[in-house]
Amino acid sequence: MRRAVHDIRNQLAVAVAGIESFLDRKLEPTDARLEGILFSLHAIDALVDELPRDRTIEFETHAEPIDLGSLIASGTAAMEGFATERGVTITMRRSDGMNCGRGHFFGDPARIGEIVTNVLTNAIHYAGAGGSVDVECRRDPSLVHLTVTDRGPGIEESDLAHLFEAGFRGSASAATPGTGMGLTIVKAIVESYGGSIEATNRHDGGATFSVRLPVADETCGDCARPTPIRRIAAHT
Repeated sequence: MRRAVHDIRNQLAVAVAGIESFLDRKLEPTDARLEGILFSLHAIDALVDELPRDRTIEFETHAEPIDLGSLIASGTAAMEGFATERGVTITMRRSDGMNCGRGHFFGDPARIGEIVTNVLTNAIHYAGAGGSVDVECRRDPSLVHLTVTDRGPGIEESDLAHLFEAGFRGSASAATPGTGMGLTIVKAIVESYGGSIEATNRHDGGATFSVRLPVADETCGDCARPTPIRRIAAHT
């Protein structure tokens, strides 16, 4: 496993360095360079398959002041390529005047990114080719609301009660690769911040995932801080 982790880190470093060089305008993103980054990412995907399938997942978090709205927007933008390859359109909306996520929210950018990635991945799979996914971020005085809605067939009523259980894969996921851990991890992260997540079906088709995260005012230095370590039992 150590070799796989070492190789994953190397390939990831290569991919990150390539993308940063494009953003810094040090290199032009030619087809050959983009194909090189894609090669590294495919290599990471293959190496992940070599990792042992443990029955528990453990992750650490740290806390720093972050702008949730900007982080959610960046995470959504990062998923556009994944959605486009599957024929799905993503629309992002940040409610005007709500200053979504600005203020004293203490969080771990990587863990918040996992929330966005996992919920959007799920929505994109359900939306299917030709479908769409709507992402909305808004804030009231005490909460940031992240809502992800797909226009797919919806979730089987019998599956709704089990979506966040470790290892659960719904009937619509039978043909989709995965471990059934994504939404379990999301729930654990959200709850570590004192937040909540729920899934509901839309009356006109599709499903909505609603994430609510508490935002402290600027005088509260200890609010909305996550627990440092979470362990999740996985039935895989």
